[in-house]
Amino acid sequence: MTENKENTRYSLLSQKMGFNQMRNSLYWLQRYMKRFNVSQDELERRYLEMGKNIGASFIKEIAPQSKELKNLFRELYNLTLSSKVKVLQEGNVYTIQDTKCALCKYQYDDIDLAGCTIEIGMISEMLERLGYNVIDSAVIESKTYGHKSCIHQYTANKVGFLHE
Repeated sequence: MTENKENTRYSLLSQKMGFNQMRNSLYWLQRYMKRFNVSQDELERRYLEMGKNIGASFIKEIAPQSKELKNLFRELYNLTLSSKVKVLQEGNVYTIQDTKCALCKYQYDDIDLAGCTIEIGMISEMLERLGYNVIDSAVIESKTYGHKSCIHQYTANKVGFLHE
């Protein structure tokens, strides 16, 4: 059996991914799970776990060059999501603003959990594997909820350091 080179993790990085299909499938999955009374907390846990699994795969295929955590956030969002984000730092708290979030393009009245919840799980996992301790991460605002952009917040340190 020959390996299909178009279905590797690396090929996903080098091609434009089908974010429309991914975004739509996340929201249909959420609707489906609601029909079976899956709690909001459980749904969020599952989205974060999906993100962590994706992050664990992506980090095997990329070699980020940034030395400062603030720049590393920019690089990871760009490499994995093709997003150009704005990063604000206050101590070890990093606030990421993404005006063109790939997973939260539209507002949905029946959706209670933003698709970019997966993104924070993914980015957190990659940071952990690069030697950072992610203390907390959260979606603060989302286009899914009608905001103008998605805003994610991370509290993170280089392992062994109180602040960068």
